[in-house]
Amino acid sequence: MTRLEYLRGAHAAALLREFLAREHGPERSWAAGGEEALFSRFAEADPTAGKPHLEWVLRLYLSGRLRAEDLYKVPETLQLFRRVRRRLPERARDLNTYEDLPSLWRTIAPHAQSPSKRARVAGERERARAESRVLFEDEELIVAVPLTRASAQWWGRGTQWCTAAEEDNAFEEYHRQGPLVVFIVKGAKFQFHAPSDSFHDDADGPVDVEVLEPFFPRLEAAGLQSLVLALDPLAQDVGTLPLERLRSAITGWGMPLCFVPEERRDAELCRLAVAHEGTELSHVPESLRTRELCLLAVAGDGRSLQYVPFALRDRELCLTAVEKGALLGYVPDTLRDREMCLAAARRGGGFVLEFVPFALRDAELCRLAMESGPDRLEHTPWALRDRDICFRALASEGFQLAFVPERHRDREFYLAAVQEQGCTLEFVPLAMRDLELCVEAVRSEVHAWRYTPPELRPAIAAATGVDLEDEQVRVIVGGFAQLPFAERTRERCLDAARENQFDPGLAPDVLRDRETCLKFAARRIALYVPDEFRTREVCLPNVAFDPNGLASIPEGLRDREMCLAAVRGFGEQLSFVADPLRDEEMCRAAVACSGDALSHVPFALRDRALCLEAIRERAPPFEYQSGGLRDIPDSLRDEELCRTAIAGWDRGYHVHAFGLLDHIPFALRDAEICRKVVDIIPDRLMHVPHALRDASLCAAAVSMAARLRRHVPAAIREALRGR
Repeated sequence: MTRLEYLRGAHAAALLREFLAREHGPERSWAAGGEEALFSRFAEADPTAGKPHLEWVLRLYLSGRLRAEDLYKVPETLQLFRRVRRRLPERARDLNTYEDLPSLWRTIAPHAQSPSKRARVAGERERARAESRVLFEDEELIVAVPLTRASAQWWGRGTQWCTAAEEDNAFEEYHRQGPLVVFIVKGAKFQFHAPSDSFHDDADGPVDVEVLEPFFPRLEAAGLQSLVLALDPLAQDVGTLPLERLRSAITGWGMPLCFVPEERRDAELCRLAVAHEGTELSHVPESLRTRELCLLAVAGDGRSLQYVPFALRDRELCLTAVEKGALLGYVPDTLRDREMCLAAARRGGGFVLEFVPFALRDAELCRLAMESGPDRLEHTPWALRDRDICFRALASEGFQLAFVPERHRDREFYLAAVQEQGCTLEFVPLAMRDLELCVEAVRSEVHAWRYTPPELRPAIAAATGVDLEDEQVRVIVGGFAQLPFAERTRERCLDAARENQFDPGLAPDVLRDRETCLKFAARRIALYVPDEFRTREVCLPNVAFDPNGLASIPEGLRDREMCLAAVRGFGEQLSFVADPLRDEEMCRAAVACSGDALSHVPFALRDRALCLEAIRERAPPFEYQSGGLRDIPDSLRDEELCRTAIAGWDRGYHVHAFGLLDHIPFALRDAEICRKVVDIIPDRLMHVPHALRDASLCAAAVSMAARLRRHVPAAIREALRGR
């Protein structure tokens, strides 16, 4: 087993669940291809042969110390680290000593700085200032708010900020939520964005806002009291501040409602916060979540639908939310009519079709979802998978080739797939694995070497500049992969299958008759079986052993027995089960296997027993298959259920920790629950009731992330300074 295979087996499933729990922006489309595709995306972040740094990258993301939107920075940073490592002090040469990407960048950047360019065009500076609000300027401090992408890039020169990037610039996304504020303190640059609770240095790493504290009196004297309050809200007793100052910080700068003690969150303050940013609904006490307020929230940001009480999710509110980007899965299934589903498809972003009732998945809706998404081919009816739809799916993720009907699979399709994801070479017939196709595959993904014909490898190596004696390549093409294809006979493949070592991609011409397909039926071959042999007797033994098994079977074969076998093996396959078959027995079988299947259970069947089953603690190695509270009706979230949701967390990181406190009723957020969550995800301190933020809890959070001092009440800060 290669190191990459080990990491894939150890982390791919957890990575997907964590990613789906945390990411709701454009990066969410990375998960459209499932855990394999998402893992490959993260694997690409380590550009080094052998992927020696991938485990560090995965650890950072799974612990909440690396944002998906910053993944593009990782390859360049790791390459620079390897280039300058010998110049670093010995203790700084171990990558594992760095707790996040910014700390690594701050260490290596001084060793790689290039001389600055000559003076820019004289008008460039004036243009940037003209497109900004310069709030304050003296000999030590400049405070500016860029109003355009160009001005944000100018103010951010020399930094790692995504708002200063030439490509994949995120200025518009941040600016929509609230003002970006740039501080230049004696030449050092910092960027503040209140709505996202971020204060970053030039390496784009979170830092403590105390670097600005000496300048607060100057800013207040200049009339920027509300900005100072937004920068460090809890530096003073927020409970005694005039309401007008709180309103000004919220409406002017986007200060999150979580900085306001719960007892001061009245209806008007909550309305202002939600009007500024819809997802602030998560910080509104349940008693104030009226229909009017919820409608205001989803009209601003559809993602806030997840915080709307289930009883208030009526047609008008849900349609508004979907049109503003809500996941269709948060809409009660009884409301998912054609108009609702078309609105979701128009909005796009992927992950639409899996929540559309099977009866509504017609040509118009599926094409719209693909054009605006693109969406997932496995949720598109087989009869509608025409050439255009399939090609659109391939453009987003090469693994979609597995769900393309054979009638469309020609050289153009195979080439597009391997260019997007090299390892899809495993689905290419041997006769088409020629030099050109193989070269494109290994250039796209080094592990595609495994599926190349041995006799072509010298020529492929020459074309790509790869040394076949490289240790990583030798491991990849070892074992069964080093045999000439002519020697990969059915008998040898059966021997490998008996030892659970069979890889259909290594013997593409073996599964070419009914008898052989039957012999391999329970060996995860559904994606490789020719369409003509995808019969009930071949598919039934396979569906329980392949997470995509049911998706590879034409709808006509997905009867009750087939679907039950599938969900008992992988509960998430409930998404491939037709709506009429999703009865109590089917749903309980799916949820018993994987709690995450609850998101595909009809709302009417989500009773207390089923929800408890979804969130119960699972024994290793299935601990990551517990579900979260988000899909459980709020009327069922009592003390027992909420405590069940965090049971077993003392073993370590849990995939649903990020969103948990958001969905626990305020009255049930006690010291035990809050401490357990904060110990795993310190950022969740912002969701802890102010009255429970004692010295012990705050010290634990700040010790893991110093920037969280902003969420520590003023009365406790002095006690922490001595620790």
